[in-house]
Amino acid sequence: MSSLKRLLEAKPDWAQLTNEGADELVFVVTPSGSRKTQLRTFKLKVRSYGQNRVSVEEQRADAQLPLCCVERHINPDATFCLGYNSEAPIESVEKAEDWWASLHSYLNNQRYAEKFGVWPLASGLSHGSAAIDQLKMEEIAKSLGWLDEVRTSIFRAKGWLSGALPRLSKDKVTLVNARSPCPRGCRRKHKKHRKLSCETDECYDGCNRVHQAILRADCPNRTSVEQLVLLEHSRRKAEGKLISDLIQTGVKCCGTMKNCPLPKG
Repeated sequence: MSSLKRLLEAKPDWAQLTNEGADELVFVVTPSGSRKTQLRTFKLKVRSYGQNRVSVEEQRADAQLPLCCVERHINPDATFCLGYNSEAPIESVEKAEDWWASLHSYLNNQRYAEKFGVWPLASGLSHGSAAIDQLKMEEIAKSLGWLDEVRTSIFRAKGWLSGALPRLSKDKVTLVNARSPCPRGCRRKHKKHRKLSCETDECYDGCNRVHQAILRADCPNRTSVEQLVLLEHSRRKAEGKLISDLIQTGVKCCGTMKNCPLPKG
């Protein structure tokens, strides 16, 4: 069964089919939002191409969103980037339901971006192959309770992974100088609390000592910290190349977002 047929099978109530062709469906969609926002309708074109892959974009004549905006996950050809590899073939009804759920979130995220000039933090995704590195970083961070730290560093330029990073070795697979302070900024506590050094800034009640910084070599979470730094180096390189390629092809900033890396149009 084609991807388009599966999307029709899983079509939610907030989507109305207005035209059906062999390789293209047209919908009027009105995704629900928060209680404080009015409902908003979009006219979308969903196409099947290549090996049953799927793209979605606004009907040009009725477009409300920018035709291209990297920070709002709208590709140079005006198609939406709903998530990493979101154009992959839809091989089951469950995958179709996930696609519709992603589209629902995406359109609400567009309204958030329109109002605040940034993409919602929890939905942030690096561009192109850099997304793979980010997803690996989030998997590591989840188990440590550091997920917000990773996302804030990447998408708000705040936090220990947002500035200068520990240097890579010549072969680019390890970090140099393990005797330097741990980049996360943790400090060594009194012995009773030492194992908690990466979990809390506090020592024991009444301790006013400014504790010494933990060396990366001594960090209780050294492996995870170094993996995150290595992945962030890789993520920045991949995203930087993608942005550079877009600039070379003449893609400009649409002016709707606060921190767009593209030149102004």
